[in-house]
Amino acid sequence: MDIRSVDLNLLVALDALLSERNVTRAASRLSLSQSAMSATLARLRTLFGDPLLLRTAGGMLPTSKGLELAAPVKQVLADIGRLVQPAGAFDPAAAQVTFTIAASDYVEYAILPRLVDYLEANAPPARLAVRAMDFGAIGRQLETGEVDLGILGAGFAPPNARSRPLFLERFVCVVRRDHPRSKDRLSLEEFCTLEHLLVAPSGSGFTAQTDDALAAIGRRRQVRLSVPHFLLVPEILVRSDMIVVLPERLARGYRDRFRIFELPLEMPPFAIVEVWHERTHRDPALVWLRHALTELTREEAAPVAAARQAGGPQSAASSARKVRSSPRTTRASRS
Repeated sequence: MDIRSVDLNLLVALDALLSERNVTRAASRLSLSQSAMSATLARLRTLFGDPLLLRTAGGMLPTSKGLELAAPVKQVLADIGRLVQPAGAFDPAAAQVTFTIAASDYVEYAILPRLVDYLEANAPPARLAVRAMDFGAIGRQLETGEVDLGILGAGFAPPNARSRPLFLERFVCVVRRDHPRSKDRLSLEEFCTLEHLLVAPSGSGFTAQTDDALAAIGRRRQVRLSVPHFLLVPEILVRSDMIVVLPERLARGYRDRFRIFELPLEMPPFAIVEVWHERTHRDPALVWLRHALTELTREEAAPVAAARQAGGPQSAASSARKVRSSPRTTRASRS
């Protein structure tokens, strides 16, 4: 095939079709009519000698050839974009761009409201697509371009990704306001005796970092229920006498409905990081987004609040050193 006969706009359309897996949405993304996008798909099928996308009862699915083309096409378009747009040329106030971020519901709660406000003020034409974090697939999603940026605990960062720390987080205990336990402090014995709700975003199970810390001192807790999402916690907790270990930023959001206790055992804080693929490392729009997130969370990057309080589990300096020295050892945000 003579490349001079290929319209590079076809690759832009192919990328949109393979990403959206829907002709109407792909057309809208490129500001084309549905009939024009259908005609473009027909041209692409002729060019590659393959259907590329097939209609099924569940929507359009890519063929093997379509899946094979997805990542190389994104790479080619990214390379061309860098070629024609020098670094630093990104204008957020005028750019028609869609950012795709993967995050857990906890991270969404902690970061996204401020990011939305920031985009509205500084990049009003930009769109933001948020996907549920798939810890097992995030590395592949970054590589293929399904996701531009992941925000997750450092312990879950894929080994093939670049990363940058955003802030430190720590765990606290939470119970409903009228819980039978009324004292201001929670003893280790009470902590181990009470029934626990466990949040395990990366999968099912009844053990997590808290259990590792307890095992290290020869103790164990009673986990009664394990759930995959943090946003399930309030509705479950308000109906039971269970206790839950949560990231402090999330717990603070529930303080009008629940009581918050310091953990009666020492657990190190964990780092929340942003991760991205080498392929997009120099993309001007994504460089801007990553720096925006760093700026938005700069105040959060200080050592955790407990380390500043008398009686906290460890000093601020100690907390920071532990996170910097072992960023991948914590099953972050799994309590």
